Amino acid sequence: MKEERGSMSAENTGHWRPLPLGYLLEEYGLFNKKVALLLVLWLVLFVLSFISVIYWIPQDWDTLANTSQAISLFLLFYPPLLISNLLLFWLGFEWGFIPAYLSTFMVALAFNMPTQWSILFGIAVVLGMAIFAVVYYSTHFHYTLDSVTHLAFFVGVALVASMASSLGSLIWSHVQSLTIEETLIAWQSWWTGTFLQLIFINAPILFLVGDRIERVKDKYFDVPDRPEISLGWVYSAIISVVTVLVIFILSAEQLGTLRIEEALRNTSSSLANEILSASQTFELTAWIAIVILLAAGLGGIRLVEGWNKTLKDQVRIKRALIAEIHHRVKNNMQLVSGLIELQLQNSDNQVVQKELRKSHSRIYSMGKVHEQTYQHEDAADVKMDVYVESIVKQVQANFGEIDGARFKLVCSSFKLTISQAVTFGLLLNELLTLICRHEYSHANKDTEISISVEGTENQVRTKFQGISKPFEIAVADSLDGTLIRKLTKQLNTELHRIEDQEEVINLEFTFDKKDSPSYFNSWNPANNS
Repeated sequence: MKEERGSMSAENTGHWRPLPLGYLLEEYGLFNKKVALLLVLWLVLFVLSFISVIYWIPQDWDTLANTSQAISLFLLFYPPLLISNLLLFWLGFEWGFIPAYLSTFMVALAFNMPTQWSILFGIAVVLGMAIFAVVYYSTHFHYTLDSVTHLAFFVGVALVASMASSLGSLIWSHVQSLTIEETLIAWQSWWTGTFLQLIFINAPILFLVGDRIERVKDKYFDVPDRPEISLGWVYSAIISVVTVLVIFILSAEQLGTLRIEEALRNTSSSLANEILSASQTFELTAWIAIVILLAAGLGGIRLVEGWNKTLKDQVRIKRALIAEIHHRVKNNMQLVSGLIELQLQNSDNQVVQKELRKSHSRIYSMGKVHEQTYQHEDAADVKMDVYVESIVKQVQANFGEIDGARFKLVCSSFKLTISQAVTFGLLLNELLTLICRHEYSHANKDTEISISVEGTENQVRTKFQGISKPFEIAVADSLDGTLIRKLTKQLNTELHRIEDQEEVINLEFTFDKKDSPSYFNSWNPANNS
């Protein structure tokens, strides 16, 4: 099963697939070697982030704060942010958030920032990581940047994320009592440096080793499937991006206005009027940009709503069509089954009757699958407890009452895809028929065969107990033997004989469950509105 999941993951290489820390601890445990090694590597990177903060921050920060180029270079090569962003993409948000936040918190305390402001400062800096997490969670773009489209998308998100994290410079400015000019320099340099780091350092690393990291994850861990996208996440992504851009424009407008007011104090009245008129034009432009952004955000939400409504209608129509198809197939099989029953009543030949009963059971087992699908809302999967019970009853009616075998069924509640359900149902029908004939041929009247069908998250285990000795699978060149051999091969399993007692044989087989087809397993808008 792990190999199957690994191959499936390989097809999705490039998508952001977090490996949550809580999932690892729950699935593997803290003392698992793979988890322990991953935690050790993470702690090493964590320590490197802390050490880099100690040795990387210049002592003359006041001088640095006045130089735009110096701040941009500092953030361009700021190790905690570089390491944390890579951890975000490779492992998940919490893996990157913790070192980024604590390192930034440490920077704030080192420069005598009050604790409450240090907490806010740390949160502001990691806002960019939150933007990446929300956007890449809500979309299916590749973070490995394997095409121009994915690269362009990354650049756009990186720009918004840089703007979001630059809000920390305003907190820094307030606490350090910087002038308006110094604040403007720090703010502009902050988001510029962060953006340059994402584009010129993070992006090439993600492109070069991203696929390899995904293959390593699939090799050593069962990476959990990412939950399907919901409308809530899509709305959150749109609102987050629009909010950050609006705050960015408002901050730029406000800082620009304050800088102009400071300059006007030492300017002649005629020149001041011209500057004030120009600043009003700039302010009007800023508000127009904000209105456009808000309109674009609302338009995006309306577009998603309309798209969701269209998908709902399409899904409803397709489900109705699929249900009708299954209904007609079931009716046709029921008609054939009825014709076989009429033939049974008009035949006195015991051999012919037995073969007709077997054909009747096979057709019934296939028709029952289609009945299950159109009777239930989920057209992709079949409820196996109901289905198995109907097959056992049908075989009991066709053969058990005549051959003297009785069945005691215990079946857990689980589902299979239509293709697997049909194959499993036919195999179950053949084996039960074979057991009935075996018990009859050995004059074992009133034999009770216990049947256990247990479905777990990944596998289905079927066991027959109480079969009388000697028992052999049907002859290879017979129709029964050919069917059993083909059906077990389709399920990728083998039948195992277990000799429980001197007079009794148990028979069992186990196979892996398959996922529903992609067109059924995709996002269902009706459940996400």
